[in-house]
Amino acid sequence: MHIILTIYFFFLGLALASFLNALMYRIDKEYKYPEIFIKSSHCEKCKKDLKWFDLIPVLSYIFTRGKCSKCGAKVNIYYPVSELFLGISLALLFYTSAPWFGYPILILLFSLSYFDFHYMEIPTIPTISFAVLGVVYLIVLSILSNQVIFNALFSGLILIGLISLLLLIMYGYKNLMEGFGLGDFIILITLSAFLNTKEFWLMFWISIYSTIIIILAGFIAGKYSKKTPLPLLPFITLGFVVVVTFGDTILDFLNRTFVIF
Repeated sequence: MHIILTIYFFFLGLALASFLNALMYRIDKEYKYPEIFIKSSHCEKCKKDLKWFDLIPVLSYIFTRGKCSKCGAKVNIYYPVSELFLGISLALLFYTSAPWFGYPILILLFSLSYFDFHYMEIPTIPTISFAVLGVVYLIVLSILSNQVIFNALFSGLILIGLISLLLLIMYGYKNLMEGFGLGDFIILITLSAFLNTKEFWLMFWISIYSTIIIILAGFIAGKYSKKTPLPLLPFITLGFVVVVTFGDTILDFLNRTFVIF
């Protein structure tokens, strides 16, 4: 039964990702209510409405070879990759009995990643709202446990301070804000409220190393140059998912490895 429900969460993630991508697109294009929810999906280039089989997550991209079935315009690879990511992530969250906050945080980070990927910007209002929720979470946790709890908040503040100082010295204020924006800072600090210190640092390094891997692959494939911008939030989201699903296993392995050596 657990496997069946895990598969269910996978397909739920695929469908939810497709819906969220469409919703974020319509929010970005300033659709009004109620058309933001009821207007038919269409090709961005030819503006023709898509058929139901064009909207099947992942499979429609494969069957159409990544092109619009009407005009042949290329479909951004972000859509099938993000759909697969959310499907796998939700399945893993359920399969590993991840903490409850993993689900809403994943959905929020996934939605914000849309804007970071396409525009290298993270919307201010939801980011600040997330930070407020992080503070509320720590307050409630402290009240319920009868002691002040900070989780990895201090580590988050120290990390952001060190990164800011290093990038400021190396590149100056302008390049600092372009390469590692305020939204990234706020989200990292907020995530530290939900994780313990070891989990937070593991999430951070997974985010950094996965980013480096993609950059190197892009250089080798000739797709990236030194000036190619790369959104960081999708990799932070990846790091968060790995930590809340397999964090204990990874940390246990690292602890045993360091003990051995």
